Amino acid sequence: MVGETLKVLLEPVGIEVRMEVPVVPAPPVADLILIQRKKMGERSWTKDQFLRLADGLRDLDAEQILVELKITESLNEDALMQLSIYDHLYLKAAQLKRHQLRSVIISSITSRKEFLAHHLFMPIGTAGVYESKPTWGGVVRLIFLNELADTPQNAPMKCFASRLDEQKKAFATINHVGLFKLSEAFGQVIVGLWRMKMENIMEVPEMEEITPEYVMQLGKEWFESMLDATPEEKLFSLPKFEHRLLQEHRDGEKDGEKKGEAKILLRQLQRRFGTVPEWANEKIAKADLPSLEEWSLRLLDAQTLEAVFSDKV
Repeated sequence: MVGETLKVLLEPVGIEVRMEVPVVPAPPVADLILIQRKKMGERSWTKDQFLRLADGLRDLDAEQILVELKITESLNEDALMQLSIYDHLYLKAAQLKRHQLRSVIISSITSRKEFLAHHLFMPIGTAGVYESKPTWGGVVRLIFLNELADTPQNAPMKCFASRLDEQKKAFATINHVGLFKLSEAFGQVIVGLWRMKMENIMEVPEMEEITPEYVMQLGKEWFESMLDATPEEKLFSLPKFEHRLLQEHRDGEKDGEKKGEAKILLRQLQRRFGTVPEWANEKIAKADLPSLEEWSLRLLDAQTLEAVFSDKV
């Protein structure tokens, strides 16, 4: 789920996110996340990319970032050893130079000060971010989600913090600044996560293997229920942007935009005028996308069903 959240957050601005990264030319495949610019060779983030990357990632100038996740258990020496192996093997397998790769551990649970001191991890000046220089070379970075600042760029990752109060602050930040509107897929993931966290679904033993598809479906259902629960007078008085946002979330398939518009229009017509006659159903079924969008906007002011479909401007 962390990988899926990063994927729908970062890929629209040109950052590739890959799960199950092959650290050697042949199996096994490590359970890691790889973050890299889609345009290889660039060593600086664009403005849009920078705004979406959390603290501890946004200041790295490497072309690729190898991330090991510690979400359900505490950081330990085994994890540090594993990351050192992954770092070395992937560097060779991907034929990268040292400056092209940075390795990071993202941990939901904050490690004890004794553990950090023992492994020579020091804060770098950004809350929740620490670094150590291991004997094999390079630099290992730690990011503790509980300690990251409560800022918009950190909120998506802080949804996976171990402390409930930090999770709640993260979701509140996302809602306050409207981050769920970044894209339909990101909105569905975040709303689905919020539902699961607040309802404690993720703590149920049989829900250990939760898929991204399941979480996104929860988010989609929430948006649909929001549309159904919106009073008619409020629904038809929404500004054009908010009106279109509701329409986009009503159909979760990117390839089904026309089908989604038709379904939304029919639903709104039924709410406004009651039973939709056969001639109107046929007109909607044969219409192109621009016509469906135009009729949907006309519906805001139309007094009769015929006025929605009138050829007179």
